[in-house]
Amino acid sequence: MTLPLVAVTGATGFIGRRVVRALVEKGCNVRALARRLPAGEQADANDAVSWVLGSLTDRAILGTLVRDAIAVVHCAGATKAVDRDAFFAVNGTATRLLAEICAAQTVPPRFIYLSSLAAREPRLSAYAASKRAGEQGVRAFQSGLPAVILRPPAVYGPGDMETLKIFQMAAKGFVLAPMVDGARMSLVHVDDVIGAVMAALEFPETPADPAAEPIEFDDGALGGHTWPEIAAAAGAALRMTPRLIPVPAPALYLAGAAASLSSYLTRRPTVMSWGKIPELLHPNWVCAKTPFPGYKPLWNLEKGFKDAVSWYTSQGLLTS
Repeated sequence: MTLPLVAVTGATGFIGRRVVRALVEKGCNVRALARRLPAGEQADANDAVSWVLGSLTDRAILGTLVRDAIAVVHCAGATKAVDRDAFFAVNGTATRLLAEICAAQTVPPRFIYLSSLAAREPRLSAYAASKRAGEQGVRAFQSGLPAVILRPPAVYGPGDMETLKIFQMAAKGFVLAPMVDGARMSLVHVDDVIGAVMAALEFPETPADPAAEPIEFDDGALGGHTWPEIAAAAGAALRMTPRLIPVPAPALYLAGAAASLSSYLTRRPTVMSWGKIPELLHPNWVCAKTPFPGYKPLWNLEKGFKDAVSWYTSQGLLTS
């Protein structure tokens, strides 16, 4: 029996690796896009996974990637870049190109685009604007392409190097947080992101509807979380009580300017930048309760943070 084929971009990334694993466990063949073969792949070869080496900007490579696939899970994206153009090249232009190629297939595959909650506020940053551009690129072909646009909030869990910084601070007895009155945000464990992708793939029917709204999803916490709650949960996972230190906007912009200057001089992108500060200061990153059949979050903040700390400790990134 021929197993269903699913194509995955961003297959070597934090989320993409788990998507590939979940699809294989589900009984799918996976064709995965990467710039280079992942370390250890030769030793851990899996007959269910085949690799296409190349770039998201290469039309021929993308055509090879999606050929005969019943679904495409587009995880690839830039979360840091040296400038606005670099964000748009990956998150906007490449996403539109992939959607165009999928829509041109004799039988267009189901297209799952992993966007970001930041796309809800495109005026805040180049990253947010580029993710919105990616959504618009998918919607441009949605009349002939059965597509689902997912907007996760901040994603944490084993393998995430950004949220690690919160736990590293908490382990030292403090957590720095933006000084924003009433700020609330949604979070989601990486395994629940995989659950969302699987739910999107299993919709009984995905209408080709350009008006279909992106789906926002999170850990199920009504109203999201506050920074004091996040700091307390990080401390509980570490068996300590860190002090929350609010950082005023001018200090954040100073840090962002320094990071951007360093990135410009070294040509090495960093998540922390001048352009990231408006995102950090935005008071409402709480997901809307979008109807999402088949999705049920399994990780609350307390349980999820403990899982993350356990992984970081096992990797020597935190001391127990």
